[in-house]
Amino acid sequence: MSADPTEQTFVKKIIIGTPVRKVTGAQAQTLCDLTDVLCAEHEDGDLLEYDLATQKFHLVRNPRRLIIQGASF
Repeated sequence: MSADPTEQTFVKKIIIGTPVRKVTGAQAQTLCDLTDVLCAEHEDGDLLEYDLATQKFHLVRNPRRLIIQGASF
């Protein structure tokens, strides 16, 4: 039995999973919005350093114990 060429099937929409109804802004818009980052005024060249005592990252201008060799950063 062959299909009638005049019959057509139209697929209007296929949804797999749960559709997203509304997308809102993320909680963290900047680095300083993160809960484990202590921010202050920052400048070019500042680095994030992890403080084990506070268990947070903080911005530093003169990082301790940092040696960078052989490249431009």
